Amino acid sequence: MDNIDFVAVRTCQSHEEATIIKSALEEEGIPCALDNDHQGGLTGVLAIRILVPSDRKEDAAAFLGKHHER
Repeated sequence: MDNIDFVAVRTCQSHEEATIIKSALEEEGIPCALDNDHQGGLTGVLAIRILVPSDRKEDAAAFLGKHHER
């Protein structure tokens, strides 16, 4: 995934939630990565961001809106 412009499509407060969403996106063929995964859930630390290539942002947002409502 070199030289790919990644953008955030969701933030999560737990490693478990982030991992489930990452797996679901990957099953849909949407590459993704987790940012700050090692810090999720710690008090006062930024949330885990789910990142996808910028050219797949709309696909990811549509999928999450349909299947992973908050």
